[in-house]
Amino acid sequence: MAAFSAFLQRVLPFAATAAAALPLCACNDHISPAASAVSPQGAQILPSGYSPRPAPVSVAQMEGAPAPIKSQFMAYFDAEAAREDVALTDNAGARYLAKGYISAFLVDGGARLTYVLDIYDRANHRAQRLNDEIPLSGATADPWTLVDSAALAALAARSANELAAYLSNTPEALAAAAQTAATTAQNAGDAAKAVVAPSQPAASARQALSYAPAR
Repeated sequence: MAAFSAFLQRVLPFAATAAAALPLCACNDHISPAASAVSPQGAQILPSGYSPRPAPVSVAQMEGAPAPIKSQFMAYFDAEAAREDVALTDNAGARYLAKGYISAFLVDGGARLTYVLDIYDRANHRAQRLNDEIPLSGATADPWTLVDSAALAALAARSANELAAYLSNTPEALAAAAQTAATTAQNAGDAAKAVVAPSQPAASARQALSYAPAR
């Protein structure tokens, strides 16, 4: 019980923050190739262990890649996000807005396939930048020619996993987890009260047998 009380003290304050959030604002920031090139590698975000679903997100843009590669990446991304229990929605239903950029550039021995995903909150503040990269082997003048389905699937899996980890730590996710824990505890308490002590067997009303005197 003490551990549960400490858990509630940690997550319940986020419920008020989530309830007071304003409608999602339009984001005018543009993510450029230069921005993705100079952004530092973000520290890994550990998942909280709670579902990210209470924090729906809209992917407003995913720029940088040629149209066919972008379409294939988004198909992989949507599937991975669903597997991670991320709620993808439109801008109207979103609590967070994601704007991304995919790039491929040549390096010694091959190329690098990278993504940057900026997450904005309802106040139009950039809450988090997620980014990662995958090495590509080969020799070519055009790095996009080294991008195959396996590379796109791997990059989509990484981006969806990191997005889910971030969203699982949001006030909305923590507040939902607190509510679920409180409901579970309440139901357990109600169930305990409903358990009645076993009833005692009724006293036997049988009378001792009597025998008529022998004649």
